[in-house]
Parts: sequence; structure tokens; C-alpha cells
Amino acid sequence: MDVKQIKKGDLIIKKDSVMDNLWYIVDGGITMDYGTYKIELQKGDFVGLADFDTGIHSYNYYATEDSQLMAFSSRDNLYNSSFYISKPENCRALALSLNRMVRESYQQLSDLCTLSSELNKTVFDAYGKFCEYTRELHMSVDIFSAMDEAPEPISMSINQKMIFATHNGVYNVLAGKESASSVISKGIVSGYMLHAILDLHEVSGAIEYVKGTVDDSLDLLMVESEDDIYGRLGSLLIKATSDHPIAAEIKALMEEIYETVHKYSPELAEARKYTHDKKIESIGGVSGETSDKSESMSSVASKLIGSLDSIIKFCNYPEERAAKLKEAVSAFKNLSDPYSTDNDVRRLRSVIEENFYTLYLAVLEARLESVDVPILIKMFLDFGYLDEELAGMKNACELYNICLSYSGDKDKGVYTASEWLTAIFLREREPSINEFEQSFEEYIREQVTNGRISDQQAKAIVADRGQKVMFELQNMFRRTSKICSGQILSFCPILCEYQLMRGPKEDLIDPQIISEAINNVKAIDYSIFYRETMFIFSEKENIHDVIHVEVLPDIILMPVVGSRGIMWQEISGRDRMTHARMMFPIINVENLEKIVLKVLGDYRWEMCKRMQGMRWNDVTDPSLTSLYCDYLQFYRKNSDVSPEQKEKIKLGLQRYKQNFKEYFSSDYANYIKYESAGSPHLNKVARGILYSQCPFRAEVRKKLTENPIYNDISEKYRIKVAQHLRKLENIIKKLNSKGQEVPIELKKEIEFYNM
Repeated sequence: MDVKQIKKGDLIIKKDSVMDNLWYIVDGGITMDYGTYKIELQKGDFVGLADFDTGIHSYNYYATEDSQLMAFSSRDNLYNSSFYISKPENCRALALSLNRMVRESYQQLSDLCTLSSELNKTVFDAYGKFCEYTRELHMSVDIFSAMDEAPEPISMSINQKMIFATHNGVYNVLAGKESASSVISKGIVSGYMLHAILDLHEVSGAIEYVKGTVDDSLDLLMVESEDDIYGRLGSLLIKATSDHPIAAEIKALMEEIYETVHKYSPELAEARKYTHDKKIESIGGVSGETSDKSESMSSVASKLIGSLDSIIKFCNYPEERAAKLKEAVSAFKNLSDPYSTDNDVRRLRSVIEENFYTLYLAVLEARLESVDVPILIKMFLDFGYLDEELAGMKNACELYNICLSYSGDKDKGVYTASEWLTAIFLREREPSINEFEQSFEEYIREQVTNGRISDQQAKAIVADRGQKVMFELQNMFRRTSKICSGQILSFCPILCEYQLMRGPKEDLIDPQIISEAINNVKAIDYSIFYRETMFIFSEKENIHDVIHVEVLPDIILMPVVGSRGIMWQEISGRDRMTHARMMFPIINVENLEKIVLKVLGDYRWEMCKRMQGMRWNDVTDPSLTSLYCDYLQFYRKNSDVSPEQKEKIKLGLQRYKQNFKEYFSSDYANYIKYESAGSPHLNKVARGILYSQCPFRAEVRKKLTENPIYNDISEKYRIKVAQHLRKLENIIKKLNSKGQEVPIELKKEIEFYNM
């Protein structure tokens, strides 16, 4: 029979192809590649033997060296006992070859189970130490949600171990030529072969599962996105500085993780280590400043010693209240766990919070009356800084230098906390709604209705600018500060060192950064801040139509260290053409893009509800909210959603506790981040709703024309825009025919539809 020559590296058989012949390896070496594991075949082995039961290859086979193959037998012969008895030598080779494959698979499974258990222990030990080090540094333990899905330790029941040992033992016994001859002579070789094949398939599945747990554990230790234990330890090391007692322990643990991952992913491990080393280098090493910087720091530090007393003195704060606040701050400094949920600690935080905002109002009033405002007061009002020991002197000095030039940008709608409250005092802005969605005037009217105040008192309160500031401070300000911090149950309004992951400078949100983050979304979802309003193009001819006007939001940077943003209100008062209000922590310890996408997703939902009014969930009046509500309510009956996608929606609704807005905001983030780049993350229905209600900018739409999944929805949107443009062109023709000038608003509306 002819011998087939195979060159090194050639693919011989592709996975999922139909089995035609069984091939005997005359010479050379062939690799069976399952994807999660490999078996090396050698001279005397058979290619395709592992799948003679199904006739469909579950492995890729390729040559690891120049090889020679010879067609050996058809698949049907392997079910015939007489075939084995008539050709005992060849059949003995078959039995021994299959036996070796199974034994090799069992050995790989055993090794993987051991590795999985070791990595699992490494992950939980490392994370436990990270939490321990974090608490020792008096910092908040950053929630690492991936640990909730960490693989469980691989374990085998006694029964499973017996089966494993028995099978392994049986194949070891049958590995010799004499045992193989005995099986053939007794005519049971075909049964043995089928049994071995089934075991091989079962072990392959087990290997795939255990390999998955190994990969999951390695990702928790170190992953390309840097959202891992190694990265968190790196942030701790930077925070600790080299002279801290635990710095050496953190370094050693990071080195241990590096070496562990390097065995399996050397390129990833080296890249992550390089990134960390460059970060250390960029800040001048873990030890911190040079001698020149230390002198500069000592100069600033002298101004910050006794910060709390200086702030109290600035506003002539009542002595009794000052003593109460000082006592609470002193007790807070001595806490071993500032995040404790013990009743005593909770009461202490409550006392601090109440007195902090009372002091805040007093300082703000004094600041409004002052011509020359000290930097220390700016630190307090805009960053929540109160005490140099709680903040850490290094952080306090860094913040002092920041405040020398830091300010908001009113032209871009970005305000610091003090600037925002000042704008309310000067009547440039009205107070925000309270948690019951009441405006300042509505709240005062309710007080009159309930008989708490008289009409005369109400008029005096409404005219009092200080009352408006107090309303803002007591309602929106306190509540959103707590939400933006991300630590609602353990919130402390004072800037503390344990709240910071890196430092004020590294995590500071300045107007340019937040504006760029929002503009990045606008560059994709161009219509996000546009609102519909009626416009009269010609009173004489009674020509009018709806146009779109962009109303940018007010961004208020709350004086907290935090990880969340909040869309507080979509309009001001009852005027639908007023600014929305969004709050972000001025020192942000979370991914800013993630926060911005969540806030803007919430804004999209709430703005649609506001514009639609009572019909916000009425699908007969198509809108973003009504279409999405209909989609999420009836997804089970939707034929455009596959069973797998329906299960995903079900789990998503459970995760967001049936809150459609939260579900939409998550989809919106994926739509902006991934779908706009041509990477499908949504199902057909969700993508269609978002594309029609939150269309991409023209440049993005053009790029997506190459992707077939966008063809239908892109064409529908093109037709819709063409209809609007045709209507506007007809208005222009009508105005021209009457000799009237085309309003600038009409030209801008045409530009809007061409975006």
C-alpha cells in the first residue's frame, strides 16, 4: 500500500471533518490537538483512532516532524471481532495505541487537577493578603467583583477517586503486549476499544473544564486589562511607600504572582511587570520625593498644621459645636477600621457627617463675604479636606498645590462644589430638586399647604438667597456626595488617606478631563443632548416645525473621593429646555469612562421619559423607553431573540432586579463602547432600538456599513433622515417662493440631520 509523505507543520486532518480512513504512522511524529490539551503520537500509533465511534474527528492532527502515513483500515472493520482475530499483530498495535492515548489523557487530567488546586489556593491567599494589607494601610478594600466568580477548588468524591484509580489501573495493566494479546485472543477487543474511546471522550471533557478553571485563576492573578490582584497590589505598593513595614511583603507577593503567571504566559507577565516598573519610575520610585520636593513640602506643611482649627476660626464657628466636631474627628483618627459597621462607629460617622455640613455652610457663608479666600478654605469646600492627619500630610501638601490654580469651567458647564453653591447664591442657577423631586418653590408651597409656615414667611424664604443655598446643601448636596462616594453605608465626608488609591493628583477630575470624557460619547451619540422644541419659521405664512436644540448639562464635581457618578435631574424646574445636572466625585478612584457611560445612559432614559410624559412606556408611541420596555417585557415571545439571548436577558433582569433603566444603561454602555467599533455585544432587537433612538454620528455609521449586521437598521435610519430632510427642503422652497429669508435655526436643523 502507498505511503503518504507529510511535511513538518502540515495539517493532516481538521477537527469536525468526516473520518474516511484510519492512518498508521510508519515514521515521524503527529500531534493530536484537542484545543485544551495535546497528545503526541509516534511511530506505530494511529491517526483517527480516537473517534472511530462517531466517525467525526474531534481533534486537529498535524505533523511535528517529517512523517510517513499509510492507510490502515476502514472504520467499519473496527466493529468486527473477526478482523481483530484474523490480524492479531495489527490489532494488538491498535489496542496498545489507544491504551496509550487514554493513559496520557488521564495523566494530563491528574496534572491539571493538581495545578488547578494550587492556583486556586494562590489566588485566595493572594487576595486575602491584599485585603489584609489594605486594611493595614487604613484604606478601603476595592471591591473586586471577579472574585465572586472565582473557580471553586477542584475536588473529587471518594466514588470518583475509586473510578479514576480503577480506570487508570486497568489501562496500566493492559499496556503490555501480553495483556493486549489476551484481549484479542478472547475476542473482546472491539468491546474494549469502544469502552476506551468513551473514557477518552469523558476525560477530554473533564480536561476542558479543569483547564477553564486554570485559565480563570491565572486571569484573577494577572490579566492584560490590569483588572487583577497584581495591579491592585501594585497600587498598594505605590501608596505604602518603600519605608512602610509591609512594602517588602507586597513586593514579594507581586514577585510570586509574576513568577507563577510567567510559567504559563511569559509575554503577559513581562508586559505587566514592565508597566508596573514604569509607573514606579514615573513617580520617582516608591520612596517619594527628592530633597528639593521635601523642602517645598515642609514649607506647605507648616501652613497646614492645625487645619481643623484654622477652618473653624475662618468662620467663627460656635465653640460648643466646634468642640463636638473636634472630639468626633479625634475619635475617628483612632479607629482601627473606619469602614466598621459596629453601632458605635456608625454613630461616630453620623456625628461627623452632621457637624461637617453645618461647618460647611458656615464656611461657605464666610467665604461669600470674603475678598481674599485662603487656599485651605478652598481645599475644604471643594475637596472635603478638614484635617492633615486624616488626609495624610503628603496628600494635603499635594492638594494645596493643586488648589493654587484649580477651578471649574463655567463655559463648559463644569463647576466645583463651592462654585456651584455660589452660582445659586448669586441666582445664576436655581437649587436642584430634592429626593422627592420637588423644586425649592414646590417644597416651600408644600410647607405652606401643610400649615408649617405662613404665606408671608414663604415669600421671605423664597427671596432669601441663603435659604436657597441651604436647601441645596441639605438635599441634593448631602445625598449626592454620599452616592458619589460609593460608600453609602460607611460614608465619611472628610477627605481621608484610606479613601485614596493613588493620590489627589493622579485621580483628580479637572474640567478638561470630564469634558473630554463626555465629548467622546458625543462623538458617537451625537444627538444625546439635543431636545425637540417647536419653532415658527414664518408667522405670516404660519410655517412652523419641530427643531433640535442642544442643551448641555451642568457638571458638578462633588467634594468627595468616590467611584460613582449620578444623573440627578434631566431638567431644571418645568422648562424642558433647561440644563440637566450630573454629579461626579472630584477625586475619582474608578474608571471614568465607565462612570460617564452609566450616567449618560441614565440621562438618555430619564430625558426620554420627561419628553414623552404619561406615554413614556406606551409602545404605540415609539420612543426609546417605550420600545425598550416592550422589548424587556415580552422578550420570551420575541422570535428575533435566540434561546441563548433570552437566557442572557433573564439573568440580566435578575441582576438589575427588574429595573429596566439599569438594564438599558448597561446596554447603552456596550452600544457606545463596542457596537460603535463594529464589535457586536447586543442582540438584534436591542441594537435596532438603540440605533434608531440614539443614532451614531455619520463618520461612525459610514465605518459600520461594511458590517452586514448593520445593513437593515442603517437603511431604515437613512430613509427616516431622508424624509426629514425632504420636509425641511420643502419648507425652504416655500420660504424662498414667498421671498422670505431662511432662518438660521432651519439651517442648523439640516446640519443636525447630516451629523
